[in-house]
Amino acid sequence: YLELAKVQLAVGDDARQRATRRTLVRVLEALLRLAHPLLPFITEELWQQVAVLAGKRGADETTSIMVQPFPRSQAGHIDDAADAQVRMLKQLIDATRNLRGEMNLPPSRKVPLMATPYDDRIDAFAPYLAALARLESVRPTAAAAAAGPAPVAVVEPYQIMLQVEIDVAQERERLGKEIARLEAEIAKAGARLSTPSFVERAPAHIVEQERGRLADFQATLEKVREQFASLPEH
Repeated sequence: YLELAKVQLAVGDDARQRATRRTLVRVLEALLRLAHPLLPFITEELWQQVAVLAGKRGADETTSIMVQPFPRSQAGHIDDAADAQVRMLKQLIDATRNLRGEMNLPPSRKVPLMATPYDDRIDAFAPYLAALARLESVRPTAAAAAAGPAPVAVVEPYQIMLQVEIDVAQERERLGKEIARLEAEIAKAGARLSTPSFVERAPAHIVEQERGRLADFQATLEKVREQFASLPEH
């Protein structure tokens, strides 16, 4: 929320900025009450300042955080629709960051993100995606050619890709090396799991861990092969 709040404070109108500051102060005041039993001195000191801003005590009033009510959960304030929206935003941010990682883009390089369909929700998400995934902009795919060698991520109902000029030969070489590395890791893990002495004598959690690594390598290899296959021959 702190990262999302930075965007609202930077680009929001006056009303949104006021609402964001109010939420930040109210949440901080509640967190100080939650933390007080564990951090009594620093929370008392901070609360004396924050409580005035949060309207919990008057500027001239003398009171202590120790006599304030402990925060309680309020199920009636849970907003399932808002939770779903934030989950979607987080999934899109994670997917975009994964695309950046797949394409070895340095954090300093900002590029456009292409999205289809481009609807009101994506438009509302755009400032947060740009800030948290380090994008130049978020655009509909109709604004530029969506087809190409760049990898595509799917976050239902959206397909997203980064608009980046790719050196196809260099990308084929990089992906080829990654395929070879993953195949070697799969062979190594498979050999270990096919050895009866390892499966029978190793602790159960070690065997499960190795099986999990093997499954992860296989899933990653499938994705990399798909990406390799999407590259043009020349």
